[in-house]
Amino acid sequence: MTTLATSVYDAVREDIVQGILAPGTKLKIAALQSRYDCGASPIREALNRLSMERFVIQSDQRGFVVAPISLDDFDEITETRCLLYSLLLPLAIERGDQAWEEGIIIALHRLNKLPRSNDLPLDESLAGRLAHKKFHRSLIAASPSNFLIEMLDILFDFADRYRLLVGRIAPEELRGEAVREHAELVDHVISRRTDEAVNLAVHHVRRTAALFRNHISLVKSK
Repeated sequence: MTTLATSVYDAVREDIVQGILAPGTKLKIAALQSRYDCGASPIREALNRLSMERFVIQSDQRGFVVAPISLDDFDEITETRCLLYSLLLPLAIERGDQAWEEGIIIALHRLNKLPRSNDLPLDESLAGRLAHKKFHRSLIAASPSNFLIEMLDILFDFADRYRLLVGRIAPEELRGEAVREHAELVDHVISRRTDEAVNLAVHHVRRTAALFRNHISLVKSK
């Protein structure tokens, strides 16, 4: 992809994750050219890549459409994330050094300093989302499998898409014990308690997913 197409890809993908481009939205090339201030070629390149990653669906009849949401997809995202954490966390704990530990502590500190409200302006909400993603990535950063880490990154964005859509409906219920679980997870990881770390990571993903799942039916695809 060209540099411009990559920038457009990043912008469209973030708008999909943030819910600005809602599930089921038809993505018209002309409208996207106006929105992202670019020509048709980088738009098509970006949409083709997003289609490969399943953020966008392409069909002969409708062209490009933002992928819908469904309980089946959400459940698959959740369980695949759990599987990857079960594979990557033990490797990271085994191979991680002091710099890795410091990176985890810094990532948690930066996450905890940010406001935790879904009513924030978009740029602050984005900052919080990225800090949350960087924290979870820091836990597995010492793993030797960059391919699986990248897969988990994509799945995190898939899950965040649901979190942001649902969180705006029931923000209080969705916060729960996340802060405590993050701190406890860091303690297990740095103390090299592998089984406890994996169990808590899986519990954390499944617990928050269960809260989201109860509200997904309230979010309708267009």
